[in-house]
Amino acid sequence: MPWQRAKVVSRSGSTDCLLLVVWEVENSPSTTKKVRSMKTGCKLFLLFIGALVLAGCGRTDGPPTFRVSGAITFDGAPLAEGDIVFRDSTGQGTSSAGRITNGQYAFESTVGKKDVIIKAVGEVPGKVDRSNPGETTPIVEQYLPSRYNDQTTLSVDVTDSKSTNEFDFDLTSK
Repeated sequence: MPWQRAKVVSRSGSTDCLLLVVWEVENSPSTTKKVRSMKTGCKLFLLFIGALVLAGCGRTDGPPTFRVSGAITFDGAPLAEGDIVFRDSTGQGTSSAGRITNGQYAFESTVGKKDVIIKAVGEVPGKVDRSNPGETTPIVEQYLPSRYNDQTTLSVDVTDSKSTNEFDFDLTSK
């Protein structure tokens, strides 16, 4: 048979290049050059694709963000831990969030009027989950009133000034 098909596979990172090379069975110098040239072309193609992928993985230009921070207390004591979300009041912008640790939070947010959602969960005394045989897991639930999370009444206005974006929240159980 004067022609034969062979697969040449070159792997670079997660990009596969499958190249079907058709060459003559004869071992002529021109055939060897063609195969080498195709291998080099495949490597250059993979290098080009890799460069495109890396160029696309950079940070996209989005709206500018500014540091927001503050203190959160619950019934006069620092909120031990939880989560805080600044959700765009119009529903059109981005939301930002951060962790609350020892009554303090800090993260980056876009400017504008934000609805503030604060959530914290804790163990419910006397309630346990026994659904897994041989395991007893304490049940945890949201203990902050819904006016601070699901039906929030809290809001802030984040500005592009670095000195005025400190917001403290004094939450109460009553």
